[in-house]
Amino acid sequence: MMMLARSIRRVALTILRNAPLQVALFFLPLVWIGYFAITSSERADAIEQARSHGDSVAELFEENTERIFERVDQSLLVVRALYAQDPLTFSLKSWSDKARIATGDVVQFALIGLDGYMLDTTAGYSGPPLYLGDREHFINVMAQADDRLYVAKPVLGRVSHQWTIQLARKVFDLARNPAGVVVGSISVDVIGRFYETAKLGAGGTLVLRNANHVVLAARGMDQGSVLGQRAPNRVEGELGDGFYAQYWNENRPNRSDRLITARRSRAFPLIFTVGISEQEIYSRAAFRQKVYFGGALLLTFIILAATTFHWRRQQALDRAHRELHDFASKFEDALRNLPQGLSMFDGRDRLIAFNRQWLELYGLIPEDIRIGMDFREVFAKQTAVLDVEAYLVDLKNRLAQSEQISNTVQFPDGRVVYISYGRREGGGWVATHEDITERKASADRIERLAHYDSLTGLANRNLFKERIDAALARSRRLEPAFAVLLLDLDKFKSVNDALGHQCGDALLKQVADRIKSQIRDADTAARIGGDEFAVIVAPGRAAMRDGAASLAARLVQAIAEPYHIDGHPVVIGCSIGLALVPEHGTRVDEILRNADLALYRSKNAGRSCFHVYSAELKAEADQRNVLEIELREAIWREEIEVFYQPVIELGTGRVKSVEALARWHHGTKGYIPPAEFIAVAEAGGLIVELGNQVLARACRDATSMPADVKVAVNLSALQFAGTNLVDTVTFALAQSGLPQTRLELEITESVFLADTEENLKTLQRLKALGVSIALDDFGVGYSSLSYLTAFPFDKVKIDKSFIDRVDRSETVAVLKSIVQLAKTLKLSIVAEGVESSEQVRRLQSLGIPLGQGFHFSKPVPLAGLSWQGPAARRKRRAA
Repeated sequence: MMMLARSIRRVALTILRNAPLQVALFFLPLVWIGYFAITSSERADAIEQARSHGDSVAELFEENTERIFERVDQSLLVVRALYAQDPLTFSLKSWSDKARIATGDVVQFALIGLDGYMLDTTAGYSGPPLYLGDREHFINVMAQADDRLYVAKPVLGRVSHQWTIQLARKVFDLARNPAGVVVGSISVDVIGRFYETAKLGAGGTLVLRNANHVVLAARGMDQGSVLGQRAPNRVEGELGDGFYAQYWNENRPNRSDRLITARRSRAFPLIFTVGISEQEIYSRAAFRQKVYFGGALLLTFIILAATTFHWRRQQALDRAHRELHDFASKFEDALRNLPQGLSMFDGRDRLIAFNRQWLELYGLIPEDIRIGMDFREVFAKQTAVLDVEAYLVDLKNRLAQSEQISNTVQFPDGRVVYISYGRREGGGWVATHEDITERKASADRIERLAHYDSLTGLANRNLFKERIDAALARSRRLEPAFAVLLLDLDKFKSVNDALGHQCGDALLKQVADRIKSQIRDADTAARIGGDEFAVIVAPGRAAMRDGAASLAARLVQAIAEPYHIDGHPVVIGCSIGLALVPEHGTRVDEILRNADLALYRSKNAGRSCFHVYSAELKAEADQRNVLEIELREAIWREEIEVFYQPVIELGTGRVKSVEALARWHHGTKGYIPPAEFIAVAEAGGLIVELGNQVLARACRDATSMPADVKVAVNLSALQFAGTNLVDTVTFALAQSGLPQTRLELEITESVFLADTEENLKTLQRLKALGVSIALDDFGVGYSSLSYLTAFPFDKVKIDKSFIDRVDRSETVAVLKSIVQLAKTLKLSIVAEGVESSEQVRRLQSLGIPLGQGFHFSKPVPLAGLSWQGPAARRKRRAA
């Protein structure tokens, strides 16, 4: 026992006397504790990532499959509606080829009669009558008490010879009596393609089941053994009647465990399961565990090696400390190899140490500098500090207050030197000197990039808000008023689209220069968006309201002056909103909101003007918000009415078509102008739903009009971007029974400006349906003529602004050119906004055959339409 106690004591003394060994004993356990903690955390993270990945893949699998089923179901509804209207002549294949229904995800569509024999199919089957009455989908759909989509188990098609999933709905005649079943067949492989993008790794599975838990499609397993089977599985128990479950499928013989994610579709009778194998889940964690183990071994080796190295080095240093000349040599090496310049002065301001770098920084000649020189004598000839005595006094005062201080000295040639001073215990100081010229220049460049707009050189949004915060802080202390102007360029987008972004950038630079030329140095100009600018007007001698208003007026005038961009004459405008501080707000968000409301008023007032914020503007904004809510409710309750304005044949007075126009009669506010609620609908994202309602109503109403009268419906650019417009038009025609040739769709140039290539494809698909396409407001845009050649329109509608000036010779010349162009392109022409018989006479003389306007009829309800124009009625009365 005594020997053991002595051994322990010797070990303890060795550890206490050896700091490196203490460090090693401290860090080695930390390394291995960290290793086990990290590997455990990695496995836990792997599980969480697998759960999250399983959720994401299952959700995407559900969304992808539901989109396929939704498209097929919508096609089933369209086919059913068309077949009910004309079952004798309806051809499923020819109509689907024309409308492109049976493309993409669908293998084929088939119509099955009540007797179970196939009536029609998109597969072009021409054999003997095919009996399908024994198929599951036919039996179960016919047995349904209600009308819903039925998803059957996969079958091997007798015509297509492919494994397909059957989606079926009842077919009715016009009296709503069952007439058979319409079936859409989706290839099992279409559903399974999603597996390639799911990235589930080795052993991953995807399974699609119907509501009866029959397997419709599967990937990652032997599909032939499970397809169409209702194999026992845990999905039924885990999912139950719920819509989501996640569990481990464990203890499977000869197979690894899997993490299963199950989802039940809310839209269709489908169940989706995603499986990720345990081996795949832990594959990365296992690899990283090996890496961490190697790292821990490496750190252990480094710590042990460093401890040994440090121990031996310490022994060497102890020997070196006993040799004064060795110490001096090492000190000189340290001075010589420092990256910074170093100088040391004693308590009497005498130089006691320095290095070559210090001499070079200050341009001192080595032969003139020696140990023992006074500070004033050393720096007598330098040019960075003019008053050396004052600098020395300040340095000593600061060192008396703090052990560590710093200073920056700038030379006349632009060099900047950073000096760090440390107080010495025996008096005096030691200083390091570093040339930071490049570092400071880089910091200045970064600062500029962070606070200034790279294109115009004006302050950016970040600096603009910082300046407002600073102005508000001064305002609270000193109560000086200041103002904020928000500027929005008018017609900039048109210039940018017509001339290109390079010219647009050049225009923005010139606008920025004009803004800077109108403001004072104390003011701040900023570019806060694409074509949005702002100005902070600092306090001045004049009254702030008058001074800011005067500046706004000058800016409107200056920006409106013509520009010359790459040889192109350009004219734009500027709308300005002005808010005063503190009168119109004391917070940044409040000031900017009120200035923006004033800017909104300027835009609505015709642009190229400015407005000062007032309480009325906030009230108007609140009213717009209320109006948007009420409009949403009116659309939901289908309270928006559809009026019709006829297009008249000028020669005969006959009505050739009618234009459908939305009208809103508010329950308490009365009639609300279309210009007002249409703008609210577009700003609030309601225009798509409103447009679809008007389209469906116009198609239904048109079926009660004379067969030779077309109905025209206006389309917004947002309808092209927000929905599947072709399907919407197809469904409206099918539901109403209106022939495609009687529907005319009117678009404006904004449809092309929004997304020319994609919208052009949509227009071509609409034209393929058989509807007519008209270009509305022709002549007011920048590129109307180019669009006539880009797309085969059926009609152009000349804007009212031309008709109002039809008595002018230059307008007549333009109209003659339009008529000649229309004849060449075989287009029909309509003159909009006709208000007098004199205008009718002039239009006829120009060869314009059709007119529309208050001279003939205002927009009226369907019941108020007259199918004889004013001219025809006058002829009938005269007879």
